[in-house]
Amino acid sequence: MNNQGRTALRFIIAFGVMVFCGLILFAYGLRLATKRDENQRAAAGAKSPFNGQRAYEDLKRIVAIGPRPPGSPQADQLRDFLREQLTQIGIPYREHRFEADTPIGKITMLNLVAEIKGSTPGTILIGNHYDTKYMPGITFVGANDGGSTTAWMLEMARAIGPSRKGRTLWLVWFDGEEAIKEWSDTDGLYGSREFVRDLRRRNELKSIHAMINVDMIGDVYLGIVRDPGAPPWLSTLVWTQAAELGYSSHFLPTSMPVQDDHMPFRLAQIPALELIDFEYGGSALEHRSNWHTERDTIDRVDPRSLQVVGDVLYHALPTMDQLLDEGVAGR
Repeated sequence: MNNQGRTALRFIIAFGVMVFCGLILFAYGLRLATKRDENQRAAAGAKSPFNGQRAYEDLKRIVAIGPRPPGSPQADQLRDFLREQLTQIGIPYREHRFEADTPIGKITMLNLVAEIKGSTPGTILIGNHYDTKYMPGITFVGANDGGSTTAWMLEMARAIGPSRKGRTLWLVWFDGEEAIKEWSDTDGLYGSREFVRDLRRRNELKSIHAMINVDMIGDVYLGIVRDPGAPPWLSTLVWTQAAELGYSSHFLPTSMPVQDDHMPFRLAQIPALELIDFEYGGSALEHRSNWHTERDTIDRVDPRSLQVVGDVLYHALPTMDQLLDEGVAGR
């Protein structure tokens, strides 16, 4: 082969190498672009900053503490965890401690109040209970009943952050929602009843413009029923928001009255809404097997259910502010 032939061969080889490397770089760039597009689409599909999986991880820690009835060391341990997390988020909190008269004697209880500072006057309150029912003789860890909303509300605090545009938001973890013995006007709702009494003593009731209570929202078969006693504007707002997000299958058209921590607020003439799935499991029979039994465990809670409720309320809050500003939301 002469010099010209060798030169041509070297050129062809070099050109081939360049083309090969170019194809590799093109394929790599295309892969990166595709991945970036996928991430952008995923971000666009994210319905709120609320992270249901992170809430579920918190729930695992909560359930691992064990039963958490009022006055127990486990309740103290849970409160320590909540305080630690709120401090990390940068949200201030206060403690409302009181002595409750119960069928088994006086018990010191504590409501924990996180305050997300708003830009306009007035307060919206979201509540849940963090206690588990006092059930000596069985290991009742309350993964759904007591646990799910405790973790859910902590994640809501993360999603919103230390401040928001609109009214100040109080996130209140109520103690003593469960009856110590048998449900009655005096046995149950200890924390919320005392909290409303304290607001009345402080002359602060009028500053609470609306209240939403959340309970038992972790069920794999999530189906939240309407609260028949709620102001129509408030329930319509939440159900409309759920429909807009594609969650109508989880926010049902049926209604059921439930006694829960929203009731003391409603009796005090504060617009209040209860969000609860009171059919724990896929049927009424399964509910009886799961509710207030040792079967209320972490495997029966779905992070996607936590996500659904988180998305809905995250987006409902600004509309709630708007309706209150416009005077549509009359007491």
